[in-house]
Amino acid sequence: MAGIIKKNKIRHALLTGTAIITLSAASSYAAQTTTTTGDASIVTYEQDYFVQYAPVTLLDMLQRVPGAQEILNKNRQQRGGRGGGRGAQNQGERGFGSGGDQILMDGKRLAGKSNNIDDTLGRISAENVEKIELIRGAAQGLDVQSQGLVINIVLKEGTSNSSTFWQVKSEMKGSNDPGFEALVSHSGSLDKLDYTLSAARTSNNGFFTRTEEFFDASDVNTGDRLVDTSFHQRGWDFNTNLTYNFEDGGVFRLNGLYKTEKTKNDEDRIDTGNSPKNVLWARDEDEDQWEVGGDYTKNFDGIGNFKFLFVINKDNTDQFIDRFQDANLTNPFLETIEEEHELKKEKIFRASLTRNIFEGQSLEVGGEAAINTFDKSFRSEDFDTDLDSFVLEADDDVKIKENRYEIFAHHTYNVTDVFVVQTSLTTEFSKIVADNFFPDGTLLDSRNTSFTYFKPRLNLRYDLAARDQLRATVEKKVSQLDFNNFVTRFDQRTEEFKIGNTQLRPEQLWEFLLAYEHRFANDGGSFEIEGFYRDFTDKIERVDFTEYVDLGLNPTDRETFFGLVGMPGFDAARDYINDVGSDFTDKSGNVPSASSYGANVKGSLRLGFAGLSDAVLSATYTYEKSSVINQFTLMEQRFQGQSLHRWDINYRHDITDLGLSYGGRVNFNSDAATTDINDYWPFSPQASVSVFAEYNIFNGIKLRVDAKQLTKRRGLSTQYTYVDHIRLNELSVRADKDTRVPREIEISLQGTF
Repeated sequence: MAGIIKKNKIRHALLTGTAIITLSAASSYAAQTTTTTGDASIVTYEQDYFVQYAPVTLLDMLQRVPGAQEILNKNRQQRGGRGGGRGAQNQGERGFGSGGDQILMDGKRLAGKSNNIDDTLGRISAENVEKIELIRGAAQGLDVQSQGLVINIVLKEGTSNSSTFWQVKSEMKGSNDPGFEALVSHSGSLDKLDYTLSAARTSNNGFFTRTEEFFDASDVNTGDRLVDTSFHQRGWDFNTNLTYNFEDGGVFRLNGLYKTEKTKNDEDRIDTGNSPKNVLWARDEDEDQWEVGGDYTKNFDGIGNFKFLFVINKDNTDQFIDRFQDANLTNPFLETIEEEHELKKEKIFRASLTRNIFEGQSLEVGGEAAINTFDKSFRSEDFDTDLDSFVLEADDDVKIKENRYEIFAHHTYNVTDVFVVQTSLTTEFSKIVADNFFPDGTLLDSRNTSFTYFKPRLNLRYDLAARDQLRATVEKKVSQLDFNNFVTRFDQRTEEFKIGNTQLRPEQLWEFLLAYEHRFANDGGSFEIEGFYRDFTDKIERVDFTEYVDLGLNPTDRETFFGLVGMPGFDAARDYINDVGSDFTDKSGNVPSASSYGANVKGSLRLGFAGLSDAVLSATYTYEKSSVINQFTLMEQRFQGQSLHRWDINYRHDITDLGLSYGGRVNFNSDAATTDINDYWPFSPQASVSVFAEYNIFNGIKLRVDAKQLTKRRGLSTQYTYVDHIRLNELSVRADKDTRVPREIEISLQGTF
């Protein structure tokens, strides 16, 4: 580290490109109410700073803080969609954990999983916020450890004034009927109890269309398809946040959530060409969810600061699908029915004790326990016209229980005023029991596996100057398994069953990060570049599970089988696998090793130097080159569905004299692809473009208009489907697909009283 400090010439070279912008920002915009504390890593925005913007909610305030928009976008992306993006495995952090970019309330994270901080931001009145702190790099006394930015929101204590926040919203998508949503949230206090109660009616209508052109192996067009999909979603959300301040200094917070939602999805697939037909897909889904979470903190003299967090939740989802086929476009008959039931329960408890052990040093020790249960059943039946009854096609019933325990110790050492070292030692003990059942309820197969993981972490922060910071992190991570991969499902995109795998192991990775950040003078913004390298073990990808045979139809390994290509009798062995054996089969599985490296470049800049006072431009660019061996072709490729380049650009301009704000967002990714055993699917995502305008009608009342999906395109793709195994390179069908979505106009009115 001393060698880095001495290289001032390198530091000055890095700043040369931003010097002119920095000086311009300093001379044209000065946020006098933004202060820097004695710790150079913390920048504070007092409530007075936001008065000029007339914010209604806490979310309004955060949108005016340079650097905060990236975290807000990331939270929304992580919550968007149960299954994630195409090819996504959707693994996340295990339990509460202790790292990552976070938004905290009074130095603590919200004790919840489904009831999350992102939803809470839009329900808290701006009047109840005392200040917002931006904490960069390692800092002691927080609920989390972070390599990047932590936002800490300090709320007013014991405010005597109650406030009610309300919002009504309507969204129109093309010719669809407009949806209507409403939210009301009331905050107040009774003696030492602060509370927020809210209720929301959710409503969402939408549709998309996709055109598909099919070609055979000779590149002859064999038909076309129009896919017309619509969905209707209705639900209720009820939330509560309670805080009680005991006279002995202890603080107890309790959060509650109840949510119910009904979704109806209709998809019409009209085929023309060699095989004309009309298939109607109708899907109905009901979900009920509740969660209770809380935390208690108290400082015990001579012992330290005690923290206890817990979350208990339950999520119950039922899904029923009908697929009707009408070969002559008249007299439809029932073709397939599918039923899916999912029940998830989770209990997490975490306790720790933090105390100062020497001057400039603190130690946190504790433990966490998590008990997860996941029960899911899938059943698919086809109607047989000859038997005049349904015939079972697929049935999978899996019950999973995961018990995980960990002990941890976090040490923070303020070596000097500008140099902080954090070290963590965490040991995890976990056990997964997964049982498969026959349709009659008897046990088919059982898995009982125990794991032990040692997860060290080292985080360094060095302040080169008041506004220049170096950060470095080395950490061992273990992902949370997505138990949906344990259960068989029908893939609507490829129109085939995806077999579940109950033997999956969590992904492990070593992550190495090195970041440099410069904050422009007078709250002019910031620039950050971060390099990373990740080394994976047990990476989850699509894996070949085929039971191969040799020319004598005896069991053999994969490479022996493919070594027989072209030999007499090979076609018979191939037909045996397709017709008599287990078929060419792929599942989600673990790959021994994989890696990725790249860089994140982030920046936010106030544009006062360009004559646009109170305008902020922020952007994030990610380059990530990943490498894993394709388990079907044995060639090196990127991770499933991962783009090499990702961009996210945000712009916001506040015209405070008029009470008007406007801006927009553009995010887009470069091409990516997924591969299955008989399928190769490259796709080109289209840019997502949205703009907005806000107007403060009068104090406490705000009108907002959002225009989304302005390109009306979701993406282009080409799907190559092979006769059986992609390695045999016998193409069956090529499908060119173009997906389009309607433009969306969302109008909302919100206020407080």
